[in-house]
Amino acid sequence: MNTFKNEYGQRANAIITNALVMVGDELVDGQKFPPYAYTEKAAWDTGAEITIISPRIVKTLNLIPYSTGQFVGIGGDQTVNTYKVHIGLPNGKMILNEEVYCSDINDYDLLIGMDIITETDFLLTNADGKTTFQFRTPSEGNIEL
Repeated sequence: MNTFKNEYGQRANAIITNALVMVGDELVDGQKFPPYAYTEKAAWDTGAEITIISPRIVKTLNLIPYSTGQFVGIGGDQTVNTYKVHIGLPNGKMILNEEVYCSDINDYDLLIGMDIITETDFLLTNADGKTTFQFRTPSEGNIEL
């Protein structure tokens, strides 16, 4: 089990962590680490069904589109390119061959949606006016507080 915990000194208006996005090549034993983009701007969004990467990540990694997909964002319906990538979460867990959408996501490089969040046990508390964010993988069921 890999657990990650981040404590904020006040109530957080967004959950932001670091993450890696890697070219979605086949990973095999003994292979050199694939090209990757590191970001401190990965937002966890329980209101998003899908995970989205920024055009900056696409450009940095020279990603080749996998397909196209449609989603409804703040600006309405969008048809965008999708990409296959590996995502390294801040607890060291790798999400392999995830199909992600590319869109401008304001100040973020990665918006982690429910397609990835549901792979984890996810806990957000706000005791004493301070936000604590925790997740663990693989899922083990109830998190004891």
